[in-house]
Amino acid sequence: MARKRPLQCPFCDNFLARPVEINFKSMEILGGICTCSAVYVLDRTGHHLGQVYMDGLQFICKGDIDNALALNPEDYEDVDLEYNYASNTSGRAGEGEKSGKLLFIRLTNIEK
Repeated sequence: MARKRPLQCPFCDNFLARPVEINFKSMEILGGICTCSAVYVLDRTGHHLGQVYMDGLQFICKGDIDNALALNPEDYEDVDLEYNYASNTSGRAGEGEKSGKLLFIRLTNIEK
C-alpha cells in the first residue's frame, strides 16, 4: 500500500494546490497548472478517466479541441494518481476513504 503524500507534480516534484474550478472557453473542469507547464485535471470518482483525459488534452491545448485530437502520443506525457480531495494528498485511499484520480499531462513538443 502506497503511503499518502502531499500533492506534488510527477514531472517536477513541485507541491501543488488542490484542483479548482476552471471555466475556460467552453470548458468547465476541476484542475490546475504547475509551474513546469503541466496541467492536472480531477476525476472525483475515478470512473470517468476517459472524459477527464480528453478534458486534460483540450486544456493543455488552450481549449482547442481540434489541436487536442491531433496530438500524437509522442507529443505529451501523462501520469494518473489516486487522489484524496479532502486532504490534498496522493496515494491509495485508506479504509472508508473515497479517492478519485488526478491526471497530469505535459507537452513534450513545445510547439503544439
